[in-house]
Amino acid sequence: MRVRQTIETMEKQLHRRLTITELADMAGVSAAHLTRLFREGTGTSPGAYLHRLRMTRARLLLERTTLTVAEVMAQVGVADRSHFARDFQRAHGISPSMLRDQQRMTVGRSESP
Repeated sequence: MRVRQTIETMEKQLHRRLTITELADMAGVSAAHLTRLFREGTGTSPGAYLHRLRMTRARLLLERTTLTVAEVMAQVGVADRSHFARDFQRAHGISPSMLRDQQRMTVGRSESP
């Protein structure tokens, strides 16, 4: 229950900087206890899970919207462009700008006669 609640909070608050302490307070447990519960329930730490959520949402936004990379970063709570680019590349094997360029090319081809 607390893990599910924490995941829902993460999803709703993805645009904000969230700390493990803050998430634990919201769940009504200590940070150490939340981390243990989270690992048992998901197989990963709350921080790693939140990071994966951010990178997954960033990819979806880049693929499905016309938001700029900076706007996507704001939506997923990342402030540093170089960290975002590096983390996105690690998560998806492609940089955010390259993904966006591929999307534009794909859309352009599908709209051609």
